[in-house]
Amino acid sequence: MAGMGIELNNITVTLPNGRQLFAIRNHRFESGAHVLIRGASGQGKTTFLHMIAGLFLPTTGRIHIGEHDLTEMTDNQRCDLRRRHIGMVFQKLNLLEHLTAAENIILAGGPGRISRSQAFASLASVQMSDRADDRASWLSVGEQQRVAVARVLAAQPELLFADEPTSSLDDQNAEFVMQALIGAAQGKTLIVVSHDQRLSSSFQNVIDFGGWVAPSRGVNKMTSRGPS
Repeated sequence: MAGMGIELNNITVTLPNGRQLFAIRNHRFESGAHVLIRGASGQGKTTFLHMIAGLFLPTTGRIHIGEHDLTEMTDNQRCDLRRRHIGMVFQKLNLLEHLTAAENIILAGGPGRISRSQAFASLASVQMSDRADDRASWLSVGEQQRVAVARVLAAQPELLFADEPTSSLDDQNAEFVMQALIGAAQGKTLIVVSHDQRLSSSFQNVIDFGGWVAPSRGVNKMTSRGPS
């Protein structure tokens, strides 16, 4: 099921105070698309990413991932879909500080899913192999962020979602992380949300979130930077 596509139909997300956070009439992320969704903080990008990962359902509308309709699935079914097919880099890194970098990756995979050698390989992809046996509490915030990315890459998911994956990184390490994400996502669907302007050059498909989710836009579109 590599390269699963995502289809959004008549989506609205309304906050408990009644304010509509965003609306998307119709949009499809094709299988294997690599898309950057950029925009200022506070616009709802993180909420959007959590929504398409099935962490919560929209107020109205339908979301399809491959042949799965998230809005028709139970919480347990959506959880199983995430476990089997989706890898997500969260802003909150959720590392266990008393475990090493490698142990955090192995534990996240579940029993028997990720070997120590796979954990080391994923850490090497983000230039962190030399810190594999260091506890997470010994790492800087930027190093912890790279471990969080490696943890997702080790599971080799069909869909990769990343929420501000370079926010705590300098230019060199931001480049390492983006190369690792894009390399791991060959033939797969990759969606990154960020306000980091450095990422734009890494993507041919870029969406400016603030205008894209305006309710009056009709069929939502992305900006293309040319053929792949």
